[in-house]
Amino acid sequence: MKKKKSRTKFITLAIIAIVLWIFGFYVYFTYKKIEINNENYTATRTLSTQKEQTVEEVEENSTKVADILEKTTKCVVGISKLKNTGSSILSKSTETELGLGTGFIVTEDGYIVSNSHVTGEKYSKCYITLENGSTYDGTVVWSDSDLDLSITKIEAKKLEYVSLGDSSGIRIGETVYAIGNPIRV
Repeated sequence: MKKKKSRTKFITLAIIAIVLWIFGFYVYFTYKKIEINNENYTATRTLSTQKEQTVEEVEENSTKVADILEKTTKCVVGISKLKNTGSSILSKSTETELGLGTGFIVTEDGYIVSNSHVTGEKYSKCYITLENGSTYDGTVVWSDSDLDLSITKIEAKKLEYVSLGDSSGIRIGETVYAIGNPIRV
C-alpha cells in the first residue's frame, strides 16, 4: 500500500515537472520572437473638437484667474487654537488642544468655514488672523468630525467673503487652485 502511494506521488510530481518544463519552453520561445523596433517615430497632430486659443485669449484667461485668486486670498484666514504666547514651538498642551490651519470667510458678518480638526468641537474657542493682520477670538458654532468641517464665528462686520460656486458643473480634468494660510497666527 505504501509503495502504491509513493509511486502515485512520484508520477504526479513527474507530470507536474514535465508540464512546467513545457510551459517554460513555450514562454521562452514566445517572448524570444518579440522584436523591438528602434525606429524614430514622429508625432502627428490630430484634429480636436476643442477650439485653439490665441495668445491673447490665454493671457486674458490668466488675468481672470489671477484676479479671482487675488480676491479670494483676501478671504483666507489663519486659525490657531492656542494664542501666540512666545517664540517657543514647544508646548505642554495635549494634541486635542492644539490646532493650526486655515479657513475662509463665507459671510460679511464673520462666519468662517474650516476643518474641525483645526478649530475643535462645537463651542470651543480659537483665534482667527485675517489677511490684513487683524486678530479675533472665534467661537465654533458648528462642527462635524465625520465630515471634518466646522463653522466658526468672529465678531466683525463688513468683511470680504468668498463667493461660493455651484459644484455640479465641475468636470474631471479641470484646473483647481488650493489657497490657504496655516502659518499666519
